[in-house]
Amino acid sequence: MYKCLSPSAIGILARQSELLEIALTHKFQGLEIDLNEVLKRAQATNAKQACRYLASAQVRIGGFDLPVRWQGAEAEFQADLSQLGTFLEVCTALNADRCFITIRPTCDQRPFHENFQFHVDRLGQVADALAPANVKLGLNFLAAAADRADGGFEFIHQADPTVLLLNSIQRDNVGLLLDTWRWFVGGGDVEKLRSLRGDQILSVHLADLPASFDAATIGEDQRLLPAEGGGIDFSGLISTLEDIGFDGALVLAPSPAVFKGQKREAIVSQASTLLDTLLGKVTAEKPVAAASE
Repeated sequence: MYKCLSPSAIGILARQSELLEIALTHKFQGLEIDLNEVLKRAQATNAKQACRYLASAQVRIGGFDLPVRWQGAEAEFQADLSQLGTFLEVCTALNADRCFITIRPTCDQRPFHENFQFHVDRLGQVADALAPANVKLGLNFLAAAADRADGGFEFIHQADPTVLLLNSIQRDNVGLLLDTWRWFVGGGDVEKLRSLRGDQILSVHLADLPASFDAATIGEDQRLLPAEGGGIDFSGLISTLEDIGFDGALVLAPSPAVFKGQKREAIVSQASTLLDTLLGKVTAEKPVAAASE
C-alpha cells in the first residue's frame, strides 16, 4: 500500500504542475489526476509530449475518472468507445492503470433488474475496451439517502449489490473503488472485504463516520477524518486489506469542510501525516515471525 494524494477529495484546487509539486514535497507516492487536462494537451500535440512532465516525476498515478459517457444513449456511448485511442496512449505513457466510475443510485428509465443488466453489459464493454492497455475499471457507489432523493427507480447504493455487480461483469480488469464511508453506510464491514481478492480493490478512499449513525439521514457532510468519529476501526481495516493482498493507493477523503480555514500546505501536510500514522500502526501491530531454529 502507498499513500496517494487526491486533491479534489480534500478540496485542493491548483494547476496540475503545482499539485504534483505539493505531492512530492509532502512525500506522497501517488497522485490522483484530472485526466481531461492531459487529454486536451495530447490531442493538441501527442501523448508522449503531453505526459512528459508527469511521466518524469517519481510519483504513481493513483487513478482518474473514466472519460466515457457510459450511461448515455447507445450512439454516444459507442462514439466514446471508438475514440479511446488517445486516452489509452496517455494511460500507457503515464503507466496509469486504473480509472473509476460512480454508479447512480436511481434511474428514471429502468427498474432495478433491467438497470442491473444494463450496467453489466455497458461496463463489460468498457472493460474490454480498456484491456488492451492493461487499464482497470473501479466501481464506486453512493450510499447517502440524499443521493436518492430525486425519485425514480432505486438502484445500487449498498456494498453487497456493488460486489454482486462486480462479479456479474466477469472481467479480470474490473474492481472496486473502496470508499470506507460509503462502504459502512451501505451495510459493509471489514469482514465483507475478505470476500474479495486484493487485486479486486483498486483504490481505498478513507473517511470515518460517527460511531452511532442513522443510514437514512447521514449525509456526505459527515465524512470525518480517520479515527475522528470512531465508526470505523482503521487499523483493523488496513490490516485486513494487507491480509488479502491489496497493494494500491490509500487516499484521505473526508468532507473538505473539516479543513475549513486552513491553508493548502497545512491541509496536505495533515493528510500526509494521517496516512503515515495509519500505515505505521499496521506495521507496528503486525506480529514478527519467530526466527527458525
